[in-house]
Amino acid sequence: MSLMTRKHPVDNVVGVRDLAVQGAQRAVPAAKKAVPLAKNAGTAVVRSAEDAAAWAKPRMDDAAAWAKPHVDDAAAWAKPHVDDARAWAAPRLERSGLAVQETLAPAISEAIVAAARRLDVKPARKRRRWASVLAVTMMLAAAGSAAAAIALRRRPPVVGYEPTDVDSGDTAAAPADQHLADADSSQPDAEVNGQSPEV
Repeated sequence: MSLMTRKHPVDNVVGVRDLAVQGAQRAVPAAKKAVPLAKNAGTAVVRSAEDAAAWAKPRMDDAAAWAKPHVDDAAAWAKPHVDDARAWAAPRLERSGLAVQETLAPAISEAIVAAARRLDVKPARKRRRWASVLAVTMMLAAAGSAAAAIALRRRPPVVGYEPTDVDSGDTAAAPADQHLADADSSQPDAEVNGQSPEV
């Protein structure tokens, strides 16, 4: 009967306690039997390991004693053969390295560089320089025009020919007219386009 599947009323606490006591009474003898078995298993493992070590030690000593002279003989025999093999392989390996350096390496290098260029992000188009130069020039021209206009407005008015009143008969206007007449007679006829006027 499972304690998990059946619902027990709260007042049946004594029944639950009795079930727990019975379960504990069954577990105690099983635990008492397990302790000696575990101790026996541990000592059996220790004994087996000691026996294996005792059996293997003389055999390992014998194998080492047999192998040492044979290994020394093999090393003495192999040393000149290894040196001959190295002497034969060194120039061939050097020639192979030079061949790779001269033929394969440039091709591999070019392939890597080409792949890097294909992978690289395309740079943004450069802005046209002439547009920025033109904009700066126009700004400077506008600023210069504005400065000239301001300077002309601030300049005092130029006194020129005074208007004459024809009815009043003012004599102050006569010198101005005289200056005009002198200016007209003193300057020769201007040539237009390098040609003199024809009469």
